Amino acid sequence: MKSFFSHRGGASLLLLGVLGTGCGYGPPNHNPIVSAGPEPSMKDVVSGTEVQMHLVVTDEDGDELRYRWIQSPSEPAGTYSNPEVGEPTWIAPEVTKVTSFLLRVNIRDGEGSSLSGSTTVQVHPRP
Repeated sequence: MKSFFSHRGGASLLLLGVLGTGCGYGPPNHNPIVSAGPEPSMKDVVSGTEVQMHLVVTDEDGDELRYRWIQSPSEPAGTYSNPEVGEPTWIAPEVTKVTSFLLRVNIRDGEGSSLSGSTTVQVHPRP
């Protein structure tokens, strides 16, 4: 004959199994995929030039994508039209000598997946 505790334990496991099916045990999240870019409209520019960034990213799950653009070196600072969109414009900073800038984008899908990409733009001083 089974005791009260053995029946109670079985019910708890069954309840966990039922509740667990709706708690993150669904299909896996897929990483966003970059199919083009990041690619600048120009790779060799003069200070003050607007450079349009081109980037095509898809997410198989249809998750909302979040972008964050940064430049390296961080100084002198160029200006992004909006560093949180997929295809911003970057205005090349004022430089006193030819300087290469790494323009990097970090992409997150809000479900824990992320990826990044980068490109380089060389900036010349104004004549």
